[in-house]
Amino acid sequence: MQNKTFLYREIYQAIREQIASGELGPEDKLPTEDELARRYSVSKITVKKALEMLKDDGLILRVQGRGTFVRKIEPVESARETLPRSRLIGLVLEHVSSSFGLNMMYYIGRRLDAAGYKLCIRFTFGSIEKETEEINDLLKMNVAGLIIMPCHDSHYNMTILKLILENFPIVLVDKRMHGLPISSVCTDGREAMRLLVHHLKERGCENAAVLTIDPASTSSLGDRAEGFYKGLEETRMACAGEWILPRRTGNMISSDPEPQYVSEIGKYLDSLERLPDGMVCTEYAIARALYAAAQTRGLEPGRDFRACCMDEDELATCGSYFTHMRQDEAGLAEKTTGILLNLLDGVRVSQNDVRVPAIFKMGKTT
Repeated sequence: MQNKTFLYREIYQAIREQIASGELGPEDKLPTEDELARRYSVSKITVKKALEMLKDDGLILRVQGRGTFVRKIEPVESARETLPRSRLIGLVLEHVSSSFGLNMMYYIGRRLDAAGYKLCIRFTFGSIEKETEEINDLLKMNVAGLIIMPCHDSHYNMTILKLILENFPIVLVDKRMHGLPISSVCTDGREAMRLLVHHLKERGCENAAVLTIDPASTSSLGDRAEGFYKGLEETRMACAGEWILPRRTGNMISSDPEPQYVSEIGKYLDSLERLPDGMVCTEYAIARALYAAAQTRGLEPGRDFRACCMDEDELATCGSYFTHMRQDEAGLAEKTTGILLNLLDGVRVSQNDVRVPAIFKMGKTT
């Protein structure tokens, strides 16, 4: 490397040749930036520039927290060239309930049916091992594409990562995978929670607390937590605390509140010297548990404190009890299937992070 001005180009060319020769094969992990800097006696800035060029060429995939991988150039269909592309689409869901998921599943099925595809639905029940099992089973069925609601997990499923490396037609719904070139369609949870905090301010609250599962466990919960704090900042309301609940382990579609949540929220209420003016729950299951825990202590949302949440029971016959932001399931389904159908038709998708606005619903708790 004689000309220091073009060192990054020489590193770029060297790695490119290793990929072309097969020395670095599909899905192989490249050395770290520090290792490459030492190998070529250059700065990390020079290495970063070379890797960005390789990324722009579509040769590598950079995954935050995991490293840099060689992309598989040929699509998955070529690896299964003996099989014709099917008209079957796999839909992998963590769970569904009357508060979220049922309508989205219906609209996805309707849209794909109109396009000539059949839907095969699988559930993971919050298990990343089950998620892997169901995805692999659908691939054995020669599905043409996948729509996946990823599990609540702070670590990416390596099966999904491999599919991305293979350019397989796949769209995520409800959650994102940061740092990966994969299309995702989610509710704008950040904006939804921000609006709920503004609503509490308009209803006379001077402070508010948030009840949530660990925001770091999934992108949707992280967005909602960010929206809560953004709303506090804009309204100049005081933060009355953050109560983080463990991940739910019980029946996700039970008609009864989750006992684990009720117990934890009960501990939270008992620890308070003074109730917050408002409480914001990042999930409807948390709001239901808050109601149950409050009742056993002679408290009632809407009377003793104001409360709101994301989603509510779509099938409730008595109307909305909790003031909430309802996810636009028809909109989520339309955007998700639209992107997947474009991928199946070979259309390049420019926007890979689609946010769908939630819908405000006034209830009795604010």
